[in-house]
Amino acid sequence: MKPILPTLKENPRYVQFKISSKQTLSAKDAQAAVLSGCKRFLGELGVAKAGIQFMKYDTKSQSGVLRTNSKMLNETKAALALIKDIKGKKATVSAEKVSGILRKL
Repeated sequence: MKPILPTLKENPRYVQFKISSKQTLSAKDAQAAVLSGCKRFLGELGVAKAGIQFMKYDTKSQSGVLRTNSKMLNETKAALALIKDIKGKKATVSAEKVSGILRKL
């Protein structure tokens, strides 16, 4: 079996996001809110095409990193921007930085 050419591989992008909320959120709550917000906007097929993965989250600064496909980057950022409440409380999620390498964030 021949290996996949590098030009045909999907290129990951890492999106650093920040949650603005009065209450501090645990990593589990943030992950559930972000993934459900992306699923609500993109649908199950869109989330699968984007390959969205929750990488890490810092409860102190309320910021985290999300992995997505480079072709679905704008849709993923839009899905993050449309999250308005987390666990019934008002909160906003904003994408701060995008990088192709995780250690650059």
